[in-house]
Amino acid sequence: MTVSESKYIYFAGIGGIGMSALAQLLLSDGKHLSGSDLSSSEVTASLQRKGIHVELDQSGAAVPDRCDLLIYSDALPESHPERVVAQQRGITTLSYFEAVGQYMLDFEYAIAISGTHGKSTTTAMIANILIQAGLDPTVIVGSIVKEFGSNARAGGKKYIVVEACEHKAHMLNLHPQCIVLTNIEADHLDHYRDLDHIVATFQKYINLLPTDGLLIKNSDDSESQDLNSDSPVVTYGLVEPSDLMATDIHVSKLGQTFVADGTTFTIKKPGKFNVYNALAAISAARHLGVGDTDIDKALKSFQGIWRRFEVMGQYRGATVISDYAHHPTAIQSTVRAAKEFYPDHRVVVVFQPHQRSRTAKLFDEFVKSFHEADFSIIQEIYDVAGREEGESISSTQLVSAIETAGRYAIFSEDVAATRQEIDETIEPGDVLLIMGAGDIYKLAEELTS
Repeated sequence: MTVSESKYIYFAGIGGIGMSALAQLLLSDGKHLSGSDLSSSEVTASLQRKGIHVELDQSGAAVPDRCDLLIYSDALPESHPERVVAQQRGITTLSYFEAVGQYMLDFEYAIAISGTHGKSTTTAMIANILIQAGLDPTVIVGSIVKEFGSNARAGGKKYIVVEACEHKAHMLNLHPQCIVLTNIEADHLDHYRDLDHIVATFQKYINLLPTDGLLIKNSDDSESQDLNSDSPVVTYGLVEPSDLMATDIHVSKLGQTFVADGTTFTIKKPGKFNVYNALAAISAARHLGVGDTDIDKALKSFQGIWRRFEVMGQYRGATVISDYAHHPTAIQSTVRAAKEFYPDHRVVVVFQPHQRSRTAKLFDEFVKSFHEADFSIIQEIYDVAGREEGESISSTQLVSAIETAGRYAIFSEDVAATRQEIDETIEPGDVLLIMGAGDIYKLAEELTS
């Protein structure tokens, strides 16, 4: 039983950002859907409002008798009760990425955006450009895109744009005609042996491209430089010679402008990393025949996505920004972007590390990533269920190392303590940058509600 053949689909772990996106798209295709999750959330509430029944019971009892396909979150092990029930009843099961890979086959042209950083923003940029150009793409993105208020967009059946995560080599399940590769760094070391293993897996992924496909990659990313493809390759960058290069970058409080191939483009979001994201999106759009006028109009109006340098509002005279950054490079780039956008303002960072194994394996890089922050509040590490390896590391060690490196930092045991530290530290005119991939974003919402 394939995704296209199925009629009654059950989603085990439907509250995940990718699972919920696919569910919405299959609902729009006329499939009968239901699902489960461990707890209610805004995501599950949104699905319920759209007519998808969500059970908060994962014992297996909620799997319908008429179910002919069960799609499960990759976070659920083979021993999960709902997967066990499906196996006992002979129901076809697919992981989320296996299901997305099948779903992509229904489209004439698939674009997959991969890489350590910038996947979600680049996916959203490409989607908005194609919408502006009237190409009506179907979209799956790992965040909420403000332009269409969702992590999914049901468009036509010609183009699909998909964010393709590299965790556990999930992208190998996908079947794109075009791969956009943003950059590669050491991450997800709970699965990969080391950086070489990550690069080798990306090469394996690229090798799946058809001969008439396209690889779009970042020339300035050292780990991507030696990746090869039998398909055509388009490069972009700021430093190394590339097919598309950005020059004359200017930053102001209103955004950034840059010139590429004689055309001036404008984006509202700060940071050189967003110039790279825009260059990737421009490269993909031009390949599909979109003109620069539509590209610039879409980029200029792009409002950004949930938890990506998202300005939430004010708290006690400070500007509160929420960001998903949870890797050292992303933290450093986001702090630097805040400094560029808000010169002469103090930047106070609140960070909740995500996953003890990541914190331990990238410890030295994390320490360096806070160097440009004026003051840092480091909350205790957010444990990721099923992905911890027993490390005893704590944020107290990270704080101690940051202070040893000559920067100001303080430990916070939980969100209540973090709130207290903010109240004792923050001053009017500060920029309060709240970062992490766990639940720390709720604090940003609370402060500005």
